[in-house]
Amino acid sequence: MLGMAHQKQFWLFIALLAFALRVYALDVQSLWNDEGTSVALASLSIEAIINSAARDIHPPLYYLLLHFWLPFAGNTEYAVRFLSVIAGVVIVALVFRIAYFVFDKRVATLAAFLTALSPFQVYYSQEARMYIWVTLWAAVSVWAFVKLKVKSSKFKVETAEVSGQRSVVSGQKSEVGMWVVYVVATLAALYTQYVGAFIVLAENLAFGVWLFFAIRNSQFTIRNLQSAIRTLAPWLIGQLIIGSLFLPWYLFAGGQLASWPSISEPLDLPTLVWRVLNVFSIGLTLDGNLATITSILLGGLFLLGCWRPTVPLSHCFTVPLSHCPTVPLSHRPTVPLLLWTLVPVAAMYIVSLTRPAYNPKFLLLATPAFYILAARGLNHVSRFTFRVSRFTPHVSRLTSHVSRFTFHVSRPQLLSFVLCSLIILAGNAQSILNYYTDPRYARDDYRTILQFIDAHERAGDGILVNAPGQIDVVRYYWRGNQQLFLLPRMRPADPTATRADVDEMLGKTQRLFAIYWATDQSDPARVVETRLAERAFKARDEWHGNVRLVLYGIAPRSRSAPQPLDARFGDAMTLTSYQLDARRARAGDVLTLTLHWRVEQTPNARYKIFVHLLDASGRVVAQRDGEPLADLRPTTMWRAGETLADNYGVFIESDTSPGEYRVEIGVYRADDGARVPVGESDHLILGTVQVQ
Repeated sequence: MLGMAHQKQFWLFIALLAFALRVYALDVQSLWNDEGTSVALASLSIEAIINSAARDIHPPLYYLLLHFWLPFAGNTEYAVRFLSVIAGVVIVALVFRIAYFVFDKRVATLAAFLTALSPFQVYYSQEARMYIWVTLWAAVSVWAFVKLKVKSSKFKVETAEVSGQRSVVSGQKSEVGMWVVYVVATLAALYTQYVGAFIVLAENLAFGVWLFFAIRNSQFTIRNLQSAIRTLAPWLIGQLIIGSLFLPWYLFAGGQLASWPSISEPLDLPTLVWRVLNVFSIGLTLDGNLATITSILLGGLFLLGCWRPTVPLSHCFTVPLSHCPTVPLSHRPTVPLLLWTLVPVAAMYIVSLTRPAYNPKFLLLATPAFYILAARGLNHVSRFTFRVSRFTPHVSRLTSHVSRFTFHVSRPQLLSFVLCSLIILAGNAQSILNYYTDPRYARDDYRTILQFIDAHERAGDGILVNAPGQIDVVRYYWRGNQQLFLLPRMRPADPTATRADVDEMLGKTQRLFAIYWATDQSDPARVVETRLAERAFKARDEWHGNVRLVLYGIAPRSRSAPQPLDARFGDAMTLTSYQLDARRARAGDVLTLTLHWRVEQTPNARYKIFVHLLDASGRVVAQRDGEPLADLRPTTMWRAGETLADNYGVFIESDTSPGEYRVEIGVYRADDGARVPVGESDHLILGTVQVQ
């Protein structure tokens, strides 16, 4: 397909492409929660790292590597992520070496190209976490495994011949060195992430398949039995060493795995397989038809790469299937690669039967094998095209169309390669572009959150962090002097104690910036948020990825007297009174407003309330829109006859011009935005506020 000189140039291009994709815009996105944890743990002493990792679900090796990296590179976003870039680029080279050893240089080049272009690997090569590193260690482990057990693309007993004749074992030093590499890499995978056990299981199954067929295909003699034992012994010793060196850590820290909650919804096997195929093919940042086409294509190439015919594929169209022999299972070099791909997926499915645990990052370590087999399938496609044109005299009328097509194409191999490559390139390029540029796929943006909080800092501000795991990334970006609160203090949250903690916090602050993340785990009953809805005044609520920033105003200790009203909005609700606590305010303040509702009848739709601050021309200069009780009590949950105190805050931006502003409220449907009439109008003016 390519000449030697062109292959070298293409390999250089692949290496540069892999590095460029992984290093481009490396620090554009904020560190997210787990990356902040990585930096914080790596900054501790070695003993503290080990003890902290023992209380988590991640072993300590990655944190130790980062610990020794930080003094050399620094702790900027670029520096801490560059360690993962190194692993991502080395994986591309390892994929080439494995594919080259097991198959040939052409398959190896294609596999390296697919790996370099993988959006899934690019994503995690730009994350300061351990998942790309466990993938690297798994690839080294499998490389050592196939070097030990594969030669000339076939499994063979290296210590004895099948015939029982005495064999000469050569390269003992090299073999011992490879065993050391295998044991060290496998241990490194286990000490980097517990999913490294998937690769141990896959390798043991591959070895078992080889041993089963090696024994079945040989005559039973004492000499052959001794040979089998001599072959099995090193493998068992290697596994014993790995197990004995990892067991102490598992006994010390493995109990955390049993207590970790479910992290996904239950998935049936077809759904899981499709999601995995989609992620392996186009990563996490592409949807739609192009994603589907690319995934189906790579899935088909993967299946084709698992098949190794010994006759041209064109013969299989003209002769019975029984006359189309294949290489015995024990001799297929695809077996360890196939198990490397499928065992992690199967293990995740089995684990998820009792405790759903699907997260695609846990399967990243299986992607190198997927790309190698997909590359082999792509290689088969080009060979298939060539052979169809060669054997057309033997093909029936079903292949006459193919015959006419190939006669018109001078380079069918190149055409097949280009066609498939263009589809893959289009899907992967769009996915990577989305990752770089589309905010929908960006990581949680703690940097923007803390920059906003610090830029608007004033005396009396507080920061609430609702999940303790966030504190590390918050402190990474936090440059202010605000009071910091961690609530709830326990899991599960004690309602009485937590409400008291919230009240105490509100007594110490005048404005509160709440950072909510993983609330379903930290406070599933929403004790903190519900108490804040009752006692504070939400003025801003925005998402930054999967994390929320909420700004609350705090009412003065002496509130204004309720102003009576009888304003009926539609047929369902009446505003009986309101409390607007300040008639004079400064830029940066949060106006605090309580609306007192009487429910005439249960509304048949969800409604939102808006509070606007209008200038003299009627332009909205500040506003708060939301469902009642800080979005926690939709109107469809209201009951006829009840009364509700509904708090709203309006944040006056720091650049608001001094002057007099009107306070306007109204109600509108959440589904279509249609305003609810109040008397002859669709809004109500509550009064004015003077901004200084």
